Amino acid sequence: MISKAKFHPSTKQLKEFAAGTLSGGMNVAISAHVELCEVCRHQTSEFETKAAIDWLQTSEETKSSDYADMISNIICQPQQKSGGLEGSPSFTEIHMLDRSVSLPKALAKALSNGLVWKKLVGGINQAKINLDDETQCEFIYMKPGSQTPVHKHQGTEITLVLDGSFSDDFGQYERSDFIIRTERDVHQPRSDEGCLCFAVLDSPLTFTKGIARLLNPINNYRFRRSAAHRTN
Repeated sequence: MISKAKFHPSTKQLKEFAAGTLSGGMNVAISAHVELCEVCRHQTSEFETKAAIDWLQTSEETKSSDYADMISNIICQPQQKSGGLEGSPSFTEIHMLDRSVSLPKALAKALSNGLVWKKLVGGINQAKINLDDETQCEFIYMKPGSQTPVHKHQGTEITLVLDGSFSDDFGQYERSDFIIRTERDVHQPRSDEGCLCFAVLDSPLTFTKGIARLLNPINNYRFRRSAAHRTN
């Protein structure tokens, strides 16, 4: 189902997506948004066409080098496993409380091994998936009436809303919205009706208020440990 998103990837991100230069996690997130957003799908198609024309106009030596770089980049990406044993369930949906959420194809493909959910503070549930060695990728389910502690980010976080809605200090977000937060932003996401999101972070978050600040060293350690595990 196509949605009318209010928040989208930047033009730079869409160009990098069309050129195939993004990390695995970011690529999956933008691919899922593009599937849900007609505006970004049209824009991406234009960027892909222009990139193809530009490539055709380059020298044969450059084409050969670009092709080698592309193959090297593909090989370096962690390979997703196939759908498991014959007869195993297809993860085209996620079931949360009284609703089933249909997933964009890019995310459904990434879930061949299913999800392991962990309960966090404030009615938040998290399920991490490994898509590359540069980012932390996770599904976040916010129960109705839940909120996260106030926090900021040491780098960039993108969040794609898959179902429901949430709000923070900067606005209200609904299905297919693609939200970008950087180290300049301090916010506290909350959800009245409940919300399922897919998030990609390139750095750990930092809690800025209350007892949650005690968790910052643990967050930093877990992020570094997870990054080291993804690299190995």
